[in-house]
Amino acid sequence: MTSGRHTYIRPISILISVVLSFQLLHAQSDILARLHDAEELWNKGEYGQALGILEPLARSSGSESPESGRVWILLGSIYQDLGRFPEAQRAYQSAISLCKGQPDMQREEEVALDNLGSLYLDMGQPEMSKRLRQQALRLAEGAGDHVAMARLYNNLTAATLQQNGVKEARKCLGRAFAEIKLAPKVGADDLAAINSNAGWLSAHDHDYEQASKYYEAALQSWIEQHGMNHQLTGWGFVLRGRARARMGNASQGLEDVKMGLAIIEKAVGTRVPIYFGARLAYADALSATGSKKEAREIRSTTKRSIESFMHSTSSVYTISADAFR
Repeated sequence: MTSGRHTYIRPISILISVVLSFQLLHAQSDILARLHDAEELWNKGEYGQALGILEPLARSSGSESPESGRVWILLGSIYQDLGRFPEAQRAYQSAISLCKGQPDMQREEEVALDNLGSLYLDMGQPEMSKRLRQQALRLAEGAGDHVAMARLYNNLTAATLQQNGVKEARKCLGRAFAEIKLAPKVGADDLAAINSNAGWLSAHDHDYEQASKYYEAALQSWIEQHGMNHQLTGWGFVLRGRARARMGNASQGLEDVKMGLAIIEKAVGTRVPIYFGARLAYADALSATGSKKEAREIRSTTKRSIESFMHSTSSVYTISADAFR
């Protein structure tokens, strides 16, 4: 038998409880508003201003709401975009630790795992990237989230391509397109990323005309989402230019790549993987116009920059076991 108890709460305790609840709701509303502002700034490529909002939020926000997880995730994304990989890793792992085992934070946990996988792919560790994304995929499948499943199958495509697993990559990309058909709405960034990988596979098959169409679709999605000053828009120009150069439109392709390179440099600087990739594409476009000596020199200096960057960051990476529990 369980006995009941009479609980006496004084009126002043009720008042304090109401006041505290109101303050908590106000604080959460303030976090959401500032997080929205930071997301808008990130979308426009205004990284410094976004960090000015997010870093104080990360230091001061509580650890009991999904908004706190989102703060760490967006902070990690910006650090990653800027090539600040150790800080990005710490931010993503903070989000994972915060969200792990919290039913109302499962979506944030899935995104943090996916983004950490993206970081490891940038570091040239595709197997670790795949493991993290497979973990995230299980969460998305459990939630029946077709948008997230499309994104994760596409991200697995990217990781598999880095391992030269073209056959497996085609299967993953096919699953991504299948999930898109089941999703109520797919965002511009997700569509762009999927079209980008589809373009890569078309280029691998030497179907540069089809690759150009996929890359054009990706570029337009990135422009729609981010405008003309974001690194992803710059990358879209690079991809389209590379395809055009391979189709025989060397001068037009070179102009696209130069434009993309300038956008990326202005947005995130010259010491980030996306810039290195754009420089290598620029060398390819130069070679297609006949400037082979200059192209060789650019490839050589860019490869040295990549080696220096990887060496300066590789020693700091150890992944928390929490990510795989």
